[in-house]
Amino acid sequence: MEKLVKLIAGLMMLNIVYSLYYTISRPLFGVDLYGSWVILYITGAEYAPSLLSFIIGALGDVYGRKKILALGLLGFIPLLLIFTVLDWMLVTVFIGFYSLFYSIVSIIALSSLIEDRARVGTKYSYAGLAMGVGWGIGSAIAWPMYINLGQVFFALITASLYLLAVFMVTMGYSGKDRELTTSLNRGIQHVFVNLAKLAPIILLSYIGISIGSNINALIMDSKLREIINISNSSINSRFFYGLFYGTLPVLLGTPLRFLIGKFIDKGYEEVAFIGAIFTYLILFLILPYAPPLLFIILWALPVYPFYDTSIYAVVSRNTSGFEASATGFLSSVYSLAGLTIIALNTVLPIDDPITYHVLIIVTLTTPIVILELIRNKATIYKVSIDT
Repeated sequence: MEKLVKLIAGLMMLNIVYSLYYTISRPLFGVDLYGSWVILYITGAEYAPSLLSFIIGALGDVYGRKKILALGLLGFIPLLLIFTVLDWMLVTVFIGFYSLFYSIVSIIALSSLIEDRARVGTKYSYAGLAMGVGWGIGSAIAWPMYINLGQVFFALITASLYLLAVFMVTMGYSGKDRELTTSLNRGIQHVFVNLAKLAPIILLSYIGISIGSNINALIMDSKLREIINISNSSINSRFFYGLFYGTLPVLLGTPLRFLIGKFIDKGYEEVAFIGAIFTYLILFLILPYAPPLLFIILWALPVYPFYDTSIYAVVSRNTSGFEASATGFLSSVYSLAGLTIIALNTVLPIDDPITYHVLIIVTLTTPIVILELIRNKATIYKVSIDT
């Protein structure tokens, strides 16, 4: 239990750091320094390195997960540089390296939590709660820290917290270190065969959620300015950005985490997934047109705990062993989703209202349809076997 506490604490700190980075990066780079065009490159740098996660996880399963985890310590170096250089191309490169090392730590840490397939919902709820709290803390303190401490001290504190997070994850890791096999191909083939049918469902849903989240993250910045201007306040709206962007949704979602875990452990992970996707579909169609106060209220609805917990439960129960490969596979699918968004944005104006709505509808309804077809096919097959 002591090791689990350390692991959970490490994941919380890891997400505090990522939230600090994310909450500052969107308005700072996309509004203040360069313009919204740079967000495309930043997003690409965040997602591209995780394409390697499947292979990294498989290497950990075969040669030792803790050896791979140790590489994650290097992530503090790019964190020192992201906010202290001026050239946008160098910023993008450093973001890419930080994302790679963050991905390594995450997939190894989460691999130990999905080993207990009967209680994966409950165990992941601990991690999800900790990561959510970390995200909420980081979101709340990001802009006050950055404005009051400046770029250099902000970078130093962020990099130091990252190192502490990796040390805590390493001390708290209690899963098996490797599979009893020397075959790298075996782990890759096992996971790919069992999870390939889920890849398009996860891919499309994550594309939709990412598009909706990123577009509305920029909209939130303007909505908060409207609220501040209406109140004739001289307070910088950025002080509230992280609070409403990340902290409030996390606080509202925290009481639900353990209930969601128990619900999913009863075998309702697919129901939770479909419900989350449908809710996101409605929210992202409404949010761009909502007045500022309603926008804040709708944004704060705790939908993500249903989505992420159900995803990890589905992945866990569709594999047996090779957990690092499985979490790496999931991370690679997320990465592919992010790169797909970038490819789409080179040929389509995603921020155009019509394009945005079409993409949200297509990417968030198709996964529901595919999953229902898979479930119906499985039911028909079961009935035919029974008869």
